[in-house]
Amino acid sequence: MADAKITALSALTSAQVSYTQDVFAVVSLSSTATRKILVQEAAGVLGCRAEVIAVALGNEVTPITATAAAVVTFRMPYAFTVSQVKASLTNASSSGTPTFDINESGTTILSTKLTIDATELTSATAAVPAVISDANLAADAPITIDIDVTGVSAAGAKVYLIGKQVA
Repeated sequence: MADAKITALSALTSAQVSYTQDVFAVVSLSSTATRKILVQEAAGVLGCRAEVIAVALGNEVTPITATAAAVVTFRMPYAFTVSQVKASLTNASSSGTPTFDINESGTTILSTKLTIDATELTSATAAVPAVISDANLAADAPITIDIDVTGVSAAGAKVYLIGKQVA
């Protein structure tokens, strides 16, 4: 069974598929055999491809010098379930931890805010990862992104909402 290929994914039932992460699904081939597959390979059948909404908080070169609420405001184009949030910079902070908050209708969706450690360019390696407390964003809800901590010389900030449209 180790070399078994998964074919006819459209014949799978919901009882045979469970999701371990946004990009993987575990498929039960029999009562004793399962396979982990990339959802992207089966997205047309399973409909589980993750989406990314990327938002720039300024330009690429001007350092972030001030904290501010609602640096960016936009409306969700559709209902969305957030599975992950990330942030990046084009120029790292030499000192301090740039920190961002994401709000839906004025209320944070994070119980632990999104941070980028000093000298780093991404939140992927943050010592304290962001924690999502409200993953369900409503269609047409106003979304704002705050800069809570600037860091020194940090520039080119972007925030990413990763998840799935709600049908």
